[in-house]
Parts: sequence; C-alpha cells; structure tokens
Amino acid sequence: MVLRNPPVIDGHIDTALEILRQPRKFSERSTIGHCDFHRMKEANVIAALFAIESGYTMESLIKSIDIWFKFTSNPDNGLMHIKTVEDFDKLKDSGHVGALLHFEGVSGMDDEFKLLRLGYHLGLRSMGLTWSNVNKFATGVRVTTNRQRKTGLTDMGRDLVREAQNLGITIDVSHLNDQSFWDLYEITEKPIIATHSNARSICNHPRNLTDDQIKAIHEKHGTIGINFGMKFLDPDHPGEEFTNLSLDVVKQHIDHIVKLADINTIAIGSDYDGTTIPNCLSDCTKLPFLWEYLLENGYSEQDIKKISHQNLLRVFKDTW
Repeated sequence: MVLRNPPVIDGHIDTALEILRQPRKFSERSTIGHCDFHRMKEANVIAALFAIESGYTMESLIKSIDIWFKFTSNPDNGLMHIKTVEDFDKLKDSGHVGALLHFEGVSGMDDEFKLLRLGYHLGLRSMGLTWSNVNKFATGVRVTTNRQRKTGLTDMGRDLVREAQNLGITIDVSHLNDQSFWDLYEITEKPIIATHSNARSICNHPRNLTDDQIKAIHEKHGTIGINFGMKFLDPDHPGEEFTNLSLDVVKQHIDHIVKLADINTIAIGSDYDGTTIPNCLSDCTKLPFLWEYLLENGYSEQDIKKISHQNLLRVFKDTW
C-alpha cells in the first residue's frame, strides 16, 4: 500500500501573519495562500510552527505575540496550542491542528530577557535570533560588508541562547550568517535546527547551509527543514515568475543532505505563506505527491515518516 498521507509537522509556515496581509478565513477552505485548516487536515499536517516577526522594538514583538494568540485561540480556526511533547498525542483525537509559537527573530527582545521568560510561559518553544538582519544578539545573512560577514553572536546573544535552551526553547539557525552559526555551534550542547533552509551546494543562496553546516547540525542531532521557496531550491530560477520546477529539485536537496548526514537530519520547513512556491507544491495539499515521489525514487515508508514528522518530534523531545 502506498503511503500517501503520513503525519506532517511543518517546521515553518507564515500563515498567522500572511492572513492579515491577504485577508481570508483560516477556518474556510480557500484558493488564496498555501494553508488553511481544511487543506492542512487533507494533507495530514498535524502541526506546524506558526512563525511571527519580532520587529525592532519590544512593543512590536508584543504586538506580534498578541496577533498570534488572537489567531490561534479563535475557536473557529480549529487550532490547539502545542506546549509539550505530550500535546502531540492529544491531537490524535481532538480534530485540531497543532500550533507551535515560533519567533522568527528576536530583535525586539529586551536586554534582561524578561520577554523571553514570559514568552516561554506563554508557550514559546522555538526561535531564531534574527530575521536576516544585524541586531544586538547576532548577525543575519542580509549583510553587505566583509566586516559584517565576520561578525557573529554578541556576548548578549550567547547569554540569550543559554537562557533559552535552559528554559526549553529550540534554537533555529535558518537566518543566521555563517559566523553566527559557528558561534552558536560552539556554545550549544543541545540539538539545533534549521527550520527552513536547503543545501547551498545545490542552490547558492546565503540562507542555505554549507556542507560543513549540514554536518554540524547532524553532529548536534538536529534537523534541517527543507524549504519549498523557489529562490532556495534552484539558483537558475530564483525569481517570482518561474514556478514550473519539478519535485526532483526538492529531492536533490534531500539526497545531498542525506549523503552528508543521514535520513534522521531531514525535516520539512515549507515556508508556506511566506514565499513563492513551485507549482508542484503549490499548497499543502500537494505534500502527498512529494511523499509518493520519494517512495518511487529510493526512499522507504519509514524514511518518509522520519522526514514528515518523526525527526522534528525527536528534537523537541531532546530540547524541551
């Protein structure tokens, strides 16, 4: 029997904020965007990290948190806030889709980390230090000078990482520049994740990971969420217009990471509702076609279950 719909934990979607930019009801099936309740249920997406932006001030971060909670607590949306590993088991009979709070950058974080501790008690379980920019904690990939490229974690950034990991918050490296990545690698003993990044050897984009970074995440027993964004998949077609890529391009990134690391390092971080997606994965209901393609091209059902949800769930067990 072909495994069409394994459970999926998507490591990164931008739906909570995108719905404000392109108004639609998450509770209703839509042709707008990439995800809503009904499409996620159809694809057996049992949970996802719903990202929020931090902005540059504490006020803007608090505003984003408020938006997230208004979205996830609306009973019409059918979402269940995931705070513990045990909550995933509760999803099975609830009929809900699990929502994990993820900070995509913490530029608005206060110097004493009061908002970090409050965020944890509110259910924050995953975060990146920056959304590609330079802030008081780290340097992101969007830098323009050689000096910035050589800048990594600040002392405050190192303290933030330690505090977050002690609380039980998983650290995401996806938007860090190379130096910040290696600074983080040196100080952490827990698994780290790249929620939505691909292989730079396949697609030379600074948001993608070098071969050494892929190996380093594997050494830390972390995961890399394959990003479906055009500009992160294929260097020849990064623009907004060309969307006719095949599933083989996605498989190339998976193959490369498996070769350097192993199957336990692969996860899904679609970046749905946050970037331009190829037609073959045009919304989350197309995920079963990816699983079928992988099955037909050398991957086992157990491999696919690891990619779809088991690997990321393992990291949560190890870091929460």
